[in-house]
Amino acid sequence: MKRGTKSTREYIKARIPQLMDDMNKATDPYDKQWYNRIIQELTWAYEMQSENKTNCYMEQTHVGAIGGKEIWS
Repeated sequence: MKRGTKSTREYIKARIPQLMDDMNKATDPYDKQWYNRIIQELTWAYEMQSENKTNCYMEQTHVGAIGGKEIWS
């Protein structure tokens, strides 16, 4: 993919599978975790550029815990 010819969203969509391949080839567990983290962040960025933006847990407020179960509002 040439840089500058595709949108950011298209670049992210193409880059995630490449990183998944690299993660599957890695032998070091820490490298695998690093690739996974990058993929998670790119997935979040991709979703934030969509029409139906949701900010997942970041907009929720932690109320407390009841019987070991976390309560969010």
